[in-house]
Amino acid sequence: MQPSLSFVIIDSDRHSRNAIEEVLKTFADARVYGSVADFQDGLNLIQKAPPAVVILEARDLENGIEELKYLLSKFPGIAVFITAHENNADWILRMIRAGAGEYLTKPIVAAELLDAVNKVSRLHNLRSGHTSKKGTAISVYNPSGGMGTTTIAVNLAATLAARGEKVALIDLNLFSGDVAAFLDLAPRYNLANVTAKTGQIDASFLRNVIVPHSSGVHVLNGPVNLGDADRILPEQLQEVIGILQTIFAYTIIDTGGQLFGCNMATFDCSDRILFTTLLNLPALKNAKRYLAAMDNEGFGANKVKLVINRHIPKDDIKLADAEKILNTKAYQTVPNAYADARTSINRGEPLISCYPKSPVTKAMDELARQLMQEETVKDKAVLQRRI
Repeated sequence: MQPSLSFVIIDSDRHSRNAIEEVLKTFADARVYGSVADFQDGLNLIQKAPPAVVILEARDLENGIEELKYLLSKFPGIAVFITAHENNADWILRMIRAGAGEYLTKPIVAAELLDAVNKVSRLHNLRSGHTSKKGTAISVYNPSGGMGTTTIAVNLAATLAARGEKVALIDLNLFSGDVAAFLDLAPRYNLANVTAKTGQIDASFLRNVIVPHSSGVHVLNGPVNLGDADRILPEQLQEVIGILQTIFAYTIIDTGGQLFGCNMATFDCSDRILFTTLLNLPALKNAKRYLAAMDNEGFGANKVKLVINRHIPKDDIKLADAEKILNTKAYQTVPNAYADARTSINRGEPLISCYPKSPVTKAMDELARQLMQEETVKDKAVLQRRI
């Protein structure tokens, strides 16, 4: 059974309140906690039992923004729909920037209100665990730079897209992200813009802010300003990833840095973590430390898979030696084809587009196929358990 979606209506016009209630009655899971004319009366209702949604009338722009911000600061889990007679671009823009989940022009159009309710209902069900099958989230990780995590993430995403999958790619290297540069993109919006609307994010909103690339991958860029990166919270990321999983078959997350905060939250909601490293002593020493630490945090071999990048079979350190040092088998090796990778980056195209016969392209296809096969096996196992 799905959870009911609760509402408080604050509107000075009794006829408007009644009309809103009549529309909400047509939504099976809607429950109106209260319908009042005065903001203070509404606030009293909300304090007793915070609803999922407050439908708030704004008769004055500045006062409306002030009331909206107050509600969101005191009750960060709620969504606020603004209703107003003003069909004015400045009103709409400023209300949305202040955190409004929806802006509805009065008199309320039933279809528009129901569309808004459906959006927030999907998010409500997501948080409550009432969702259909989610897509797969895969993090590509190494704590240090220079290991090729972005190369792996970008090209894995493009390869999955070429295989006909719906794919999102998130740049979670919050302080030094390169995904947009690798794909020659200049996104208008980024992760900081999305997380600023935590609590009001839905699939429709994310579709409008992520950037489609010609490869078929949809990109959510990392924050441009370093100050914005500091303000992104772990729970915000989990909400974003969770909603992306309802839209895309695969969500690929390029990440790095230490084992805390946003990375730990991301790993919690990842189905796979591809730990990418090189066959040199410093890289292997660091990999050994971090793989052990991740195992201690509950991210063991069932979830963390080793990817050896820039592999040269005749190098001083052999693959078997690395597997022995790290006490784990390599999930995938990616050959060293530096010239191909460099040209791909400089062109802003994934390897599958500009070098379809590159050995790296072949390795990415093997990696994508292996991940997809695992998902097929998992789906069959779930189906068997249900039968």
